[in-house]
Amino acid sequence: MADRERIWNFEKASYWDARYKQRIDGTSSEPPGEEKTFDWLCTYEACAPIIARHVGNAKLGLDIGCGNALFADAVCRAHPQLQLLGVDYSTTLFELVGSSLGPSGRMDWLVMDARRLTFRNCFDLVLDKGCLDALLAGWDQLEVLRGWGRQLTDKEERLGQAALASARALLAEVARCLVVGGRYICISYEGPAGRQGLFDSVTSAAASTGELVGGVHAAPPLPLRLVESAVEQENLNYVYVFERISAEQPVQRQLQQQHGEDDWGRAGATRGGG
Repeated sequence: MADRERIWNFEKASYWDARYKQRIDGTSSEPPGEEKTFDWLCTYEACAPIIARHVGNAKLGLDIGCGNALFADAVCRAHPQLQLLGVDYSTTLFELVGSSLGPSGRMDWLVMDARRLTFRNCFDLVLDKGCLDALLAGWDQLEVLRGWGRQLTDKEERLGQAALASARALLAEVARCLVVGGRYICISYEGPAGRQGLFDSVTSAAASTGELVGGVHAAPPLPLRLVESAVEQENLNYVYVFERISAEQPVQRQLQQQHGEDDWGRAGATRGGG
């Protein structure tokens, strides 16, 4: 039961703040040598061929939920023309900047929630290694229980719908900050059976009707098109690659009106280091 409750914390900044604080204080329970950085899911080498097919001549990229993983550093070394900006909503993470525990290999870091980005039409590439998964971990657990025939409680249903709303907000922000032709590379532990319903609900023609797609209530469609799905061979995680296909984005108008439309200056961004 404790693990089931803990998994809902993955979407909370407070959980990651506490985790990074343990590194600062030297109280991490992880084995010596493993507490320095955290690369969830897989290494860059495991999916390098897939990424290489889509980086192309990309010059500016965004690493959402960057943490202090070494993944982005490896991407930039392999593609030296690419500059990556890392964003993460953990303020504690950025107290580690400049140390061996801090984020590295990026041109800069900002404290920012991936569901409320301050950018628009400016990135050639968005990298997501586990950020979407962190928002959906609790919902994925509920889907397993549902598959076992377990009746979900009202609280669980509410939590699940909130998780889906967070995931949709993230995908909408990704679409909004990409240039037309830009790529969103999402690395996930979940296969198509657990993600296709969500992807279809935000990108398919059915989205404009508000009908159910794969059990998920649809919203206005995002200008994202799935161009590749593959499996990396290290830990058998899934790599989904989307292309931004439209210059116009009807979705998220309310967010733009609420927060303003400056590419780099909307409220909510705090510089984390440099």
